[in-house]
Amino acid sequence: QKKMEKLEKKHRAMSVKMNTLRVRNGRSIGRQHKAVAKARCYSLKSKGVIKPEMRDMVRNLVGGGVSMNTVNGSLQTMAKGFGLDLKDSIDRRSVSRINREGGAAAKIQIVHELKNAGGCTVNGDGTTNKHINYESKHIMMNVPTYAPGTDPDAPLSDLGMLPTQRFLGINTAVNHTSETQLQGWKDTMTDIYAHYNASLFGQRKPEDVRDFARAVAGMSTDHAEDQKKLCRIFEDWKKLCERERRGEAAFNSASIGDDVHAVLWEEIERNIREAGGDTGWEALSDDERRKREDEAYRRACARIGQEKIDAMTPEERRYIELFLWGGCCMHKEMNAVKGGNARMTAFWKAQGLVGPIKLVNKDNRAAAASGDSATKERVTEAAQGGAVKLCSLAGAVFAHKDKKKGQQDTLQIYMESIIGYMIRFPDTSNTRYQAFCEAAAELITKLDFYRQFLELVRNLKDKRTFTNMEKNVFDALFDVPTLTELCVLVLYSQSISHPYMREVWGMLKNLLELGGEHRRVLGHLQKLLDDRQLILSPQASYETGALDGKPWERPDAFYAVQRLAPQLPHLEGALIAFLEGARDTWVRFTSEFEEGGKIASASASEKRRAFMKPTNDDNEGALGVYRAGVRNNPRLSIAQHNARTMYQKNNTSAFMQMHFTPADHRSVMRQAREEDAAQLPAKLRAKQVAEWRRVDEEKHAADARRKVRAENKAAKEGPVVRVVDLPGLLVKPPIVPVLKGHLNWYRAQGDTAIPKNARLDKKALVLDALVAAVERYNALESEAASAEVAQDAQIEVEDDAMQGIEDDFSESEAGDY
Repeated sequence: QKKMEKLEKKHRAMSVKMNTLRVRNGRSIGRQHKAVAKARCYSLKSKGVIKPEMRDMVRNLVGGGVSMNTVNGSLQTMAKGFGLDLKDSIDRRSVSRINREGGAAAKIQIVHELKNAGGCTVNGDGTTNKHINYESKHIMMNVPTYAPGTDPDAPLSDLGMLPTQRFLGINTAVNHTSETQLQGWKDTMTDIYAHYNASLFGQRKPEDVRDFARAVAGMSTDHAEDQKKLCRIFEDWKKLCERERRGEAAFNSASIGDDVHAVLWEEIERNIREAGGDTGWEALSDDERRKREDEAYRRACARIGQEKIDAMTPEERRYIELFLWGGCCMHKEMNAVKGGNARMTAFWKAQGLVGPIKLVNKDNRAAAASGDSATKERVTEAAQGGAVKLCSLAGAVFAHKDKKKGQQDTLQIYMESIIGYMIRFPDTSNTRYQAFCEAAAELITKLDFYRQFLELVRNLKDKRTFTNMEKNVFDALFDVPTLTELCVLVLYSQSISHPYMREVWGMLKNLLELGGEHRRVLGHLQKLLDDRQLILSPQASYETGALDGKPWERPDAFYAVQRLAPQLPHLEGALIAFLEGARDTWVRFTSEFEEGGKIASASASEKRRAFMKPTNDDNEGALGVYRAGVRNNPRLSIAQHNARTMYQKNNTSAFMQMHFTPADHRSVMRQAREEDAAQLPAKLRAKQVAEWRRVDEEKHAADARRKVRAENKAAKEGPVVRVVDLPGLLVKPPIVPVLKGHLNWYRAQGDTAIPKNARLDKKALVLDALVAAVERYNALESEAASAEVAQDAQIEVEDDAMQGIEDDFSESEAGDY
């Protein structure tokens, strides 16, 4: 019995233990499921604030092209793909703010890197979009790599490393004058330094925007006169900032001298004198007095600073005053082609030869068809022709910038069936480097194909007719002088343009070191002028014909020219003219490399300090990206675009990971909120409207002044009326003012042969000029009357030139042709 009780007790204990284990195991599985669920759940926020790493991801998504409206959905999709469940969400407003924070951080980064860079160069470009001026800006300087384990604050040497471009953003400008462009630089950098000084970085050690100007050692732009003037006034600003900062240092030094106090006292006395004495000074408002006191202090600083600079050694002055200018290499090449083409266009007339066929637009063609021979002659004379015009029209037909017009899709399909592959015709509708030379190569290489294709386009239409533009292209493809010019463009591009572009577009090079390359270009052009057979002979080789001695960029185009050459009797003459025009243009556009110039006399270390990229592609591309972005997203503001682009291009993410603390993140969040509330776009628009009103008022005032001058002139010269009785006037000539009034009437009718009044200083000369003007006008009037009678005699006038021509896509800019 005891044994049974003992076993039952043991059995009950085992049952309890098993039940305990069963419950514990059930709880363990539940905890395991909870742990797995917890591991799969991810929160975007910490204490209600989006985490820094998630903010970085959001900025990268926006920079990668994800719409702000779809960022949250993208995060949810990615989380689901990785097997995660997101607890939170991000609305569009938060995405917008986070993007702005990236822009604020990028501005802080610019100043922080510039402090340690030791120097920089700047470059920019401008464009218009829907009649608004836009300017892009970059700065080039030595920057740290932000690689793990490196010290980002270590001093940077310009030896053994290449500078990096930092994007400063795009801004609008009220006009495109050099002074406005300089003000744009000042405003942009003032804003960047304001962001830095408002951050924790700046609160520890504020920076002055004038130190940026002092650090600039050079500027790279295109070759327009307004850009050259911008460089000159930018250099003046740099020198002024240098003087002011050195003067301020003298005022703030412990050992301030009596000469400093004397200069300051002189400027204070000047202020009082300009205000009209003590009484006038006291009458000024507090704000006005404070403003004038600040100006006096800056003038005093500039004077003291100039004295400090004058006391320097020549080497020290040369170091602080270094400022070099370089022109974009691609603009040099593009203008050389333009100069060569202008000389080639003049070649035909200069040699008394029949030039390229005139490509008349549809309106002028209609006017010529319904007018007399004189009208036809004027229309033909005003029309353009030649290879460049043909390439422009061919681009409008084969690759129209308006995708609803043109034959681009038909061309692609037909080309694949004939050649076996598709290519896009060069885009001559927009400004592109080498677009016209590439179009010339394409047309010459596939000449028969494009002739056949245009015939196909015509035959596929119900009326089997060309548009005016298509007819112009078709006719030009059979015109020998036009084909001659196309071949010249091909030869020049293969021997000079493409080798030159390979050189400047290769590894990152310093523009200031390319003086030898440009001398080689001029030398090779002269070599080709001395011996044209280097590229015209059937035995021509790239080893001697190409600038760099490397294979032709398009061998098929070069050999297509060789096949056509026997049919082009004036190919050599046109080539000589083109090469001479290109050579003269190269000389003008490489003037900065002249012997004895600032670049030629700069030392190797100075050229490294003023490092510039050979081309302005970064700014051209930045403006193009913005233009495309606004077209796809019309509500995109410049501030949001700049924040997104600066964060991506400037490697700001790595900078923030290296330098930012939680307090720094909170600081840029505050700056983004303040910037969002400042309504800066509205202020910029108001500034633009104010400029429009100023220009409008100036023009109205100019009109009023011209009207007064005209009234005064009429009062002096008599009434502006036609001569009714010329014989009577000759018998008894009136006074000179009356005669000049008659002359003004004939001037108003468009008679440009009448001498200016300044040359008619005697009554006899005035009378002779009036008689000649009357006779010319009467002759034209008689000719017009005869033509009208002849036209009325024709019952039906049909112009053969208008037969078989229709118009189905001619509303574009190039579509008038």
